[in-house]
Amino acid sequence: MRGVTVANWWVHEARRCGRQAFVLPVLAALVAGATTATGQGSGMLLSRSLLTCAVPMATALACAAVVAREPMAELHLSLSTPYRRTVARRLAWPAAVTAVAAVALVNLPAAGDLPLDAATALVELAGLTVLLSGCAVWATVRTGSAAPAAGLVSAAVLAKLLLVDRVVPAGLVQAVPALLVGAVLTALALRGLGPDGRPDPNRRTGPGQHNAPTGSGQNDARPGPGEAW
Repeated sequence: MRGVTVANWWVHEARRCGRQAFVLPVLAALVAGATTATGQGSGMLLSRSLLTCAVPMATALACAAVVAREPMAELHLSLSTPYRRTVARRLAWPAAVTAVAAVALVNLPAAGDLPLDAATALVELAGLTVLLSGCAVWATVRTGSAAPAAGLVSAAVLAKLLLVDRVVPAGLVQAVPALLVGAVLTALALRGLGPDGRPDPNRRTGPGQHNAPTGSGQNDARPGPGEAW
């Protein structure tokens, strides 16, 4: 298309993502950084929890909003580009913002006071971000709403803080499985998207979508001779 550059194209995609794709990760990083800078003594545990969970949780909610935000989904029916590819391209925006925010967060001078080095913190942030984002995208695609995604993300964060952190060492032991599970969930969610932004009915059979054979079932029953309906 004449007059359209790559920069203009990406700016258009950024606008389609909405402000939450940029505001949520940055705001979470600012809150976590401020808490880390002022937290001492009993606040050390809270600072570490915010450092490792605030940005991934905000990014997951931003990804859910990106998937659910499409006021002109019918327009994609007339485009040659698959809608799942468009969604994957838009998800790159919150991912890029999160990467910059995470690097800035773990390099704060106050973060050095926590019992967590920068490399371990980045690995944990990457793993948890991919996991929570995968859960959010999968839940949004399956339900068509970002609300269930928020509940699933909150439950996953609570499970990490209350259970996983107590029995599994921090670092690669947590990050690698989280990366794998999150990547699989994201791939399944994008694969299940139809051209109109809704789950593809040809890839799953949900309630009320049974493909019963002709001539079977109660709706196909016919009265016999002499019987009333």
